[in-house]
Amino acid sequence: MDKQEKVIDLSKSINSKSDEFKSLSQDLQGNILAPHARDNAAHIFVEFKDQKCAQKFIKSYLVKRIVSSAKQKKDSEAFKKGKSNGLRTFLNFSLSMNGYKFLDIDNHKIPNDPSFRNGMKSKQGRLNDPTPNSWQDEYQNEWHAIIIVSNKSVKYLKNRVSAIKKELKKNVAKSFYVEMGKGIRNKEGSHIEHFGYVDGISQPHMLTDKIDDGKVSTENWNPKGRLNLALVKDSGGVGSNSFGSYLIYRKLDQNVKAFRLAENELAEKMQISVDYAGAQMVGRYRNGTPLIPISPPQPTTTGKMNDFNYASDRRTGSKCPFGSHIRKTNQRNSTMPDGVQFPRRGIPYGGNVTKDAEGGVGLLFMAYNSNIGSQFEFMQSSWVNSEHFPGGSNSPNGIDSIIGQGSKASGQVYFKKWGDDTSAFRETPSLGGFVTMKGGEYFFTPSISFLKSI
Repeated sequence: MDKQEKVIDLSKSINSKSDEFKSLSQDLQGNILAPHARDNAAHIFVEFKDQKCAQKFIKSYLVKRIVSSAKQKKDSEAFKKGKSNGLRTFLNFSLSMNGYKFLDIDNHKIPNDPSFRNGMKSKQGRLNDPTPNSWQDEYQNEWHAIIIVSNKSVKYLKNRVSAIKKELKKNVAKSFYVEMGKGIRNKEGSHIEHFGYVDGISQPHMLTDKIDDGKVSTENWNPKGRLNLALVKDSGGVGSNSFGSYLIYRKLDQNVKAFRLAENELAEKMQISVDYAGAQMVGRYRNGTPLIPISPPQPTTTGKMNDFNYASDRRTGSKCPFGSHIRKTNQRNSTMPDGVQFPRRGIPYGGNVTKDAEGGVGLLFMAYNSNIGSQFEFMQSSWVNSEHFPGGSNSPNGIDSIIGQGSKASGQVYFKKWGDDTSAFRETPSLGGFVTMKGGEYFFTPSISFLKSI
């Protein structure tokens, strides 16, 4: 790399047509700045067996198959222009702290985030997670790495996974585990999760192409996201623009039957429609339409679904309840997503949506952070799991209606009539318990140049 190249300013977002993106994207792995956008994915967890064999596997086999941000963007453009069938396989690679140690990486080249270095199991208390000894057996293991492989075609994906497993068996891995994810779409073609709601709408855009081209409405909320929401300097990389990102991975099991029952019971108690009851829990109707600025479910375009703020509903939450999932996780209190926001790359698992599933289906939650403690952990512990946020200690509004973990004593406040402060109804104890964390880990997705130098 050119040592004289200009250092990228991470306090800004960038356009993929810019010189900054060209300088950044060759050494940066894909899926960080933009999702890989494939509906079938395999997540291969690896515990290495032999250090030298592991190093050779990474340098000689994986590196040439890893898709950089530059390559990902090129493939995406080719598909949009009809020059590709969209069947190119995506692959990226991340290491846990245990992985860095196993490979005997110099300490100064190991990412220094304290949460990453201590691992997710050490954060059980702060996050109110189940105790690690109750996690799914496979996630109780101390994995060294995760390989994410995805493709539009299940057949192509399985072929690539089989090839990787064959390589891992060549004295590379002591053990490995494959967790499959599959995107689910509604009849309109939008991605949904197992509760049936359109998902992944309010993402920060670190690549501003669609915003700059006017394809995303920004009248009330600008979703441009700074690069430093996810990117940090990779001290093991080569060159001034070698960056990586911390990957949070969590398997979240969903009890769909219990959630649907709660929707119906809340609707019956308040004498409102089930659609409106569920929308107050989530903050959106099933088709993605937000409760702000309108109350009844109405068709809308994707560009409009994220263009709103809470300026007209700051006092009571009578339009979008304080305990609703989207209100808890994104405060929308400025023209730019604040430092707590981060790009999410989750994908469902367990097959298609069924109303009777009590488990075995859910979301493989993945997100990229630049600081795990002040982003993901802060959001989960101080927002999602807090009975007093937003609103303060004098007006408890319960934990996040969907993913909250912890005390349910205060109850959530919902409203019988949209925008009517006097129609408040407190559901005590708080609704929740529909999502169970089954295990996870913190990883770091390093620069490609670092992987070449292992």
